[in-house]
Amino acid sequence: MLNIFAHRKTPEHFTILSGDVHYSFAYDVHLKHRKRSPRIYQITSSGIKNEFPDKLLEWLDRLNRWLFAPYSPLNWFTKRRRFRVTPRLPSERDAGERLWNQSGIGYVEFNKEGIPQLIQQLGASRGECTFNPSKVNKESTE
Repeated sequence: MLNIFAHRKTPEHFTILSGDVHYSFAYDVHLKHRKRSPRIYQITSSGIKNEFPDKLLEWLDRLNRWLFAPYSPLNWFTKRRRFRVTPRLPSERDAGERLWNQSGIGYVEFNKEGIPQLIQQLGASRGECTFNPSKVNKESTE
């Protein structure tokens, strides 16, 4: 699937919607070393009735940050090394967290160019969460 995104005829903006992994996250992805790289957005929403155990998800999130950070040596051995993967940080989070653990429904608004402008998780019990783009991603899409 990663080879599809690297193909020259990939649309300029490409969104992947997925869900039911028991937590929510959003990533912005683009190809390294390519001037007109397609912008890829991966948005994953938790299921309506599913949540992950809080402590376990906290550790998995921490491991993901350590093992697959942009400059991690592990990226050199995967096809992911050709991509810059930037997480959108949830508005309701503890320091460093990239995942939001609550059952609910995902909500996305797109602009005319097909870029996600608003990504939210509407929680079943504890309110809502907005996944905001990083400063780097805001500058590249404006």
